[in-house]
Amino acid sequence: MSFPPLHSQSANNKWTFALDLASIPYLIKDGRTIASSLLNQSPRFSIAKYMSYNITFVGSFSTVIGGNMKYTTFDGLVRYDFGTSQNSLVPYVFIGGSLINASSLTPTTNFGIGNTYWFSGKYGFNSQIMYKDSQVKFTSQKSHFMISVGFVYSFGFRSMQPRMWEH
Repeated sequence: MSFPPLHSQSANNKWTFALDLASIPYLIKDGRTIASSLLNQSPRFSIAKYMSYNITFVGSFSTVIGGNMKYTTFDGLVRYDFGTSQNSLVPYVFIGGSLINASSLTPTTNFGIGNTYWFSGKYGFNSQIMYKDSQVKFTSQKSHFMISVGFVYSFGFRSMQPRMWEH
């Protein structure tokens, strides 16, 4: 019986699910425009599929629970992991887009960085910072950052002790 080495996602371990806490801090001037300077979103749900050549497609959904402002976002990202998916520490960059349903539907262009630390064969910790660029013509949302931290579950198994010939 053999097990694949520890890694985030690859051709053998394609799917992950993440559950995050997210915050959106607005600049003071933008917070006045949209009636809030900080929005907290929990939970944030993400599903990701490794495609090939260090590329992963990610889809996410989150919404504000409580608070006085409506903000629901559907995000689609393309993530690149620098060939580090065989490691327990996996930094990445990404680019993508969102549809934010606030006072009206607003599209954004997104980019950012993140990191996943795999602390077991199935579970990891993820942190990410994303910039959501909203065009000036959309007044319901201003450009802003979204910061998230949370846990990742892999649907594939990772051996915590890879064999030396699998490096």
